[in-house]
Amino acid sequence: MNQTELPEAPRQSPLTDDTAQPSREGGPMKGFFWIGAAVALALGVLLFAVTGDDDVAPEIVPDVPRVEAERILFSSNFAERVGIQITPVRVGPLTPVVSVVGTVTLDPAHVAAVGTRLKGLVRSMRRFEGDEVKAGEILAEVDSAELADAQASVRMLAAEREAAKANAEREEQLFAQRLSTAREFEVAQAEFTKYNALLKAAQQRVLALGGDPNDRRAVMGRHLLRSPINGTIIDRNIATGQSVVADHVAFRIANLDHLWVELAVYEQNLGSIRIGDQVTLKLLSDPEVAIDGRVAHIGAQIHPETRSADVRVEVDNRERKLIPGQAVTAEILATRNAGASVLVVPRSAVTVVDGQPTVFVADGENAVRIARVTLGKGDDDEQQVIEGLSPEDSVVSSGVFALKSELFR
Repeated sequence: MNQTELPEAPRQSPLTDDTAQPSREGGPMKGFFWIGAAVALALGVLLFAVTGDDDVAPEIVPDVPRVEAERILFSSNFAERVGIQITPVRVGPLTPVVSVVGTVTLDPAHVAAVGTRLKGLVRSMRRFEGDEVKAGEILAEVDSAELADAQASVRMLAAEREAAKANAEREEQLFAQRLSTAREFEVAQAEFTKYNALLKAAQQRVLALGGDPNDRRAVMGRHLLRSPINGTIIDRNIATGQSVVADHVAFRIANLDHLWVELAVYEQNLGSIRIGDQVTLKLLSDPEVAIDGRVAHIGAQIHPETRSADVRVEVDNRERKLIPGQAVTAEILATRNAGASVLVVPRSAVTVVDGQPTVFVADGENAVRIARVTLGKGDDDEQQVIEGLSPEDSVVSSGVFALKSELFR
């Protein structure tokens, strides 16, 4: 059978097959395009989310006071945060405290100088600086030819006086028996009177030289230096073997139970102080130690260079808290004008602005007025105001530093 043969379809090469070789229109460049578009879309969405008007963060306003001319305004939160407290001005008495610096000194009423009184040679020493001594206690021994002569005169005149006394008594008996004349009796009495006077003069000389004219057992010429008071030796100016003269001060002794504190009080404070005012002393080396005293003396003149006067404070130093020469601070409770009514504010309310004492006066709610003031006396807690306030005012007593800081912002 003759069959018609159909022509065979041409075979395609794998290199020209659509499934094996993508066309130029659907190549890699088209994939990169779509990836970039996706990234741009994401960035746009993110940027919209960040900068959208609905999510804008509010602006933070600092809560600080503001200064308007002579007023400072602040919020309630600020006042609570810094602890601002308002205190009314007080009208009433004030006992001011005058603070000064002073030096501890010896009380002259309880100081003694022991002199040698005569020329001689120091034989021995019994006591030295810092020793506690009693009245009459021997401090040193001095050998003196001058004292020996005076003591010899006493003994010689004592013997002659006894002889004159015996002769006068015998003449008196003879005269009574008419065995002697009145002239002989009178001469014997005059002789006794003479030697009696000479003996007393010699005894007085021995006393002046520091000897005991009635001590028959005393070594001739031995001068004993004795303490005239109870106290402590604070100076010694002799040593064993030293030659001394009559006006040489050998020892200085002080009773340290009683001391003075010398203060220099300025003229403007002097009128507030009177004798008897209480004083509290504190050591510069140890401010925790407080010592009580009393004003014992107020100087009668003001030094022209310092414009101050001397004020002396009596101190009981039996506990030995003070040493002569020490520096101390003193707070005098000045009572002279303490009864008068004055304008008073807490000391914490006063600050210094541009070199002027200043307070902050309450001026409405959450506002204060800057007030320059003139100060008077003060104590540890309160301060007198002479000018710049009225009795109806109230002042900031706590938080003053925070308000002052705003003036220099």
